[in-house]
Amino acid sequence: MSSWDSPPDYPLNSSFVRRLKSALGTGDQEAVQELICTEVEPVDAVIELANDDWMKEPSAQLPTGALLGLWTLEYKRELTTPRTAQALLNHGAPAVWPDAFPKVLKTCAPAPAVVEVLFNAYAQLRVSESWQGEIPEEVYQMHEPFYRSFFALAHTPRSLQHLCRSAIRKVFGKKCFQLVPQLPLPETLQNYLLLEPEGFLR
Repeated sequence: MSSWDSPPDYPLNSSFVRRLKSALGTGDQEAVQELICTEVEPVDAVIELANDDWMKEPSAQLPTGALLGLWTLEYKRELTTPRTAQALLNHGAPAVWPDAFPKVLKTCAPAPAVVEVLFNAYAQLRVSESWQGEIPEEVYQMHEPFYRSFFALAHTPRSLQHLCRSAIRKVFGKKCFQLVPQLPLPETLQNYLLLEPEGFLR
């Protein structure tokens, strides 16, 4: 498993990173998804996109090895599209370290669909009302319906539907992307199992 004690699996000067940054620069989401899904091994690979000092800061108080995969890809919103987060999680990438979720919220607050996808990767994660301080007031107001549903979970458990989704995803593991489409379910339910954003949490 990769960690910050080791060099990145895909360093900044590698061919893969150059192609990835080119796709990011042109906004070609399909190319980004194809690169991530077909060329990145293992699923928790560290990809050096920029100066990661912010993520490595000792005051972050995160355990060695926690800043992997999604963390690196979400750094400074260089890959904050829900489609990319979904692709990573559906191919078996680990969820963000739970204690680090406030940092995710701070980084991705303007993209609530990304917050939704990353949050739904947990069967249950305790929401703290103090996390609202990580979201700029203007961002909260712009996306108030979503964040109201998010902070409502500080007082209520996740829905049975979500818990069932989590159980199915746990069984399928890194083959979610392959096995979910084979289920005899309507497309809307398949999309739900694959963490398609709904615009609210329950």
